[in-house]
Amino acid sequence: MSASVTKLRVRDEDFLVASMIERCPRTMMIRELLQNALEATQAVPEGERVVEFSARMVDGVPKLALWNRGIGLTGAELYAMCDIAASIRKESGLDRNFGMGAKVASLPSNQRGMRYRSARDGVVQEVVIGKVDGIYGRLRRLGPDGEMTEVLSVPGSELEAHDASTDWIEVLLLGNEAGQDTVANPYNGQPRSSWRWLVDAICNRFFRFPPSARIVLQAGVAGLRAPRQLVSLADRLQALDHYEQVKTPEGIIIHYAYDPPHPTRANVNASQGTGPESANSIAGLVHRDEIYAVKSGAGWWRDAPSYGIAFAARHISILVELPDDYPVLPEAYREFLRYRDGKQAQIYLLDFAGLVARNQPLWLARILAEAAPTATYTAEVENELHQMLEQLGVPKQRPRSQPSLDQPPAPLQDPNAPRVERPLVERPPVERPLVLESTPALFLLRDPAELADRDLLHRAAGYYPETHQLHVNLTYPAATELAQRLTDLAPADLDPEQVTKTAMMIAERAMVLRIARALVYALAKRNQSRDWRDAHMRVALSPEALTLAADDIRTAWPEAEAAMRQAMTALSSVEAA
Repeated sequence: MSASVTKLRVRDEDFLVASMIERCPRTMMIRELLQNALEATQAVPEGERVVEFSARMVDGVPKLALWNRGIGLTGAELYAMCDIAASIRKESGLDRNFGMGAKVASLPSNQRGMRYRSARDGVVQEVVIGKVDGIYGRLRRLGPDGEMTEVLSVPGSELEAHDASTDWIEVLLLGNEAGQDTVANPYNGQPRSSWRWLVDAICNRFFRFPPSARIVLQAGVAGLRAPRQLVSLADRLQALDHYEQVKTPEGIIIHYAYDPPHPTRANVNASQGTGPESANSIAGLVHRDEIYAVKSGAGWWRDAPSYGIAFAARHISILVELPDDYPVLPEAYREFLRYRDGKQAQIYLLDFAGLVARNQPLWLARILAEAAPTATYTAEVENELHQMLEQLGVPKQRPRSQPSLDQPPAPLQDPNAPRVERPLVERPPVERPLVLESTPALFLLRDPAELADRDLLHRAAGYYPETHQLHVNLTYPAATELAQRLTDLAPADLDPEQVTKTAMMIAERAMVLRIARALVYALAKRNQSRDWRDAHMRVALSPEALTLAADDIRTAWPEAEAAMRQAMTALSSVEAA
C-alpha cells in the first residue's frame, strides 16, 4: 500500500458489472469470442491451430458452439477467468487485452448462460456464467458430492464432439431463452440477423487470420451442408486479378481491389463450391489486422465518389491499413477506434478519403474512365463553369487528405530557471498566390442502379467535396418536363424522333447548367464570411439544394426555348434538302 494514496473502491459492484455488460454493443460478441480463440491456438503446433463453429442441440434447440485447440484451463483457471477484467496468460493493456471483452459482449445475448468447457491433461471441466435474479455471475449447480459448486467435471459420456485426449476450450451460447436458436438468432431478434450473420461478423471484422490458424464452419452453421474453411479478406484480395497495395510515406497501406461481375458466379450459397464468404465490395480501416469503420452495400456505394470511385463501386473494395504504431486506440468495447490526442475523437474512413483518391492506381483510373458516360454538351458546361470560377475568384479548397494529428505539448520549463531574452526577428508577411478552384469533374448518370447507389433516384445531383465531383441525374423529372414543353413547340411536319431527341438534349443541358451554376455560387461562399460556417456550407452543397436549383425550369425556359427554335430551323433545313 502506498503511503501517499488510497485506492478507489467500487461501492456498488453489482451495478458496475451490470452497466458494463448491458451497455456493450451486442454485435461485438463474435469478435471477442473469436479473438480469444485465435490467440489460444497460437500456443499449439501449426497444423493444430483450429477454431470451429458448430451447432449443438440442447433440449432439442440448436445452440452455437465455438471450439478451439489451445492450452486448456484448469478448474481454478476457469473460475478465475469469469471475473471482469480477468484474463489467463495474457498481458493487459489499453491497446491490447481488456480482460472483459468476450464475457461483456456475450452476456447481454446469453443471460440464460454461457457454458465454458476446457480439457486439460485429460480432464474436462466446465463453468456456466449468466444472469440470475438480476445479478451476473457463475451459476451454482449440484456437484457429484451433493454440494453446490461453480466448477463441475464433465464425464466423457457427456462430451458432444471432442474427447479429452488433447487440450481445448469451448464456449456454448445458451441465449436468453430456452427456445432461442442461437445459431440462427444469436441476439434473440435484437437486432435481427440474416442467415449470413456469422460469416459477416467474421469476414467483415478480421482482415487477416493469425499464422496457420484455420477457422472452420461445421455443417448446420450459416446454412452449410458440409464443413467449410473460411478464407480471410486479405487472402481473397490477393487472389484477384486487379489488386494493388499502395504504401504512403506515412506508412499507411491502401488496398485497392476490383472484382468485376462474373456471369457464371453462383450466389453465395453453402451448397456450392465458392465458399460462404461474401463477394460484395467493402471499405474500411484496418488496424492490427482488424477492420473498423466498415462500409458495405448501399452505404459504401453511396459514399464511394468521395474516395474517387465514381462508378463500379459494387465491385471495388478499398481498405486503408494504418501502421501498428499509428496514434489510435480502441474504445472500451472495441467497436471503433479513437485518436490518442486530447480530444480522443472517433476515427472515420472519410478522414482518409483524399488520400485514397490521390493514390488511386492507374489501372483503376482506366477502369473508372471507361465506365463514365459522356454527353455532347459536357465540354460546353465545363467551359462555362471554368469562366464562372475565374470571374468569382473562387479559391481552391479541399478537405484534408488525412487527419491532422495533434502535436505533443511542449515540455514545461522550470519557473526558477533564468529567463533567456531572445532577439525579436521581424519577418515580412508571406504573400501566397491565389490558386483558383478547378472545374469539378462532371458525371452524367442515367443508369437506375448507379443512381440508386448514390441515393439520387429522387434527387437531381450530388456533389462530393473530397474529390470535387458533381454527379447529375439526367432522369430527374425537371429535365423530362422541360423536354415535353420544348417538344410542343415543334411543327407537325418535323420528324418526331429527331424532335424528341433534340428537346431532351436541350432540356438536359439546361438542367445541368442550373445545377452547375448553383454549385459554383455555393463554392464561392466558402470562407467568405463568418456567417457561412461548415454547417451552412453542407446545406448549400447538399443534394437537396442542388435539386431545388434543377426544379427551376421557369428561369431556364427563355434560353431553352431559343435553343429549341434554332434547332427546329436547322432540322427544317435538313429535311427540306
